[in-house]
Formats: sequence, C-alpha cells, structure tokens
Amino acid sequence: MKYVVIARAAPGVENQRKALEVFLKAGPAPGSQGLLAAADGKTYIDIVEIDELDLTTALTYAPFFETFEVLPVVSVDEAWLQAVQAAQAKWD
Repeated sequence: MKYVVIARAAPGVENQRKALEVFLKAGPAPGSQGLLAAADGKTYIDIVEIDELDLTTALTYAPFFETFEVLPVVSVDEAWLQAVQAAQAKWD
C-alpha cells in the first residue's frame, strides 16, 4: 500500500539539521521505498510504499516534527471510479 506522509518541521534551524542527519543515517523503514520531497523549508512530503505501517519509524523522527499527516493512497482504476460515481449519485 502507498501512503503520503506530510510532516511539518518543528521550529528552529537546528531541528531541521538534526532531522536530516537522522534521516540520512536511519533511512526509510525496512521493506519500504520512499520518495522525499520538500514543499518549502519546513514541510516535507514523503511517498512511501510499504506492506504495513510501522510506528517505530515515525517515532524515530517525531522529535523533529510538529505535525504528521498520513494519507493512504489507492490506485484510481475503473472499479474505483464506478464506486465514486455511485456514491455521488446517492448524494443528490
């Protein structure tokens, strides 16, 4: 399963330097592949593909971030589109 993790860094340049240092040493969770991008100097977006979410990894980086938001990502296929269209039809 894929997840998008949006993290907001804690205030202070030192926190961000330390967070990057820890990330480069620890890397992504075992068995996962991640793509790290920065939206600005304080917001980081990580797209992770992993079988099961592991809180150990999140706790490793927790002291460096104010907030985390984890969004599950699913593939948009024909079945998904039909389910969304059926749900929309019921809203009217």
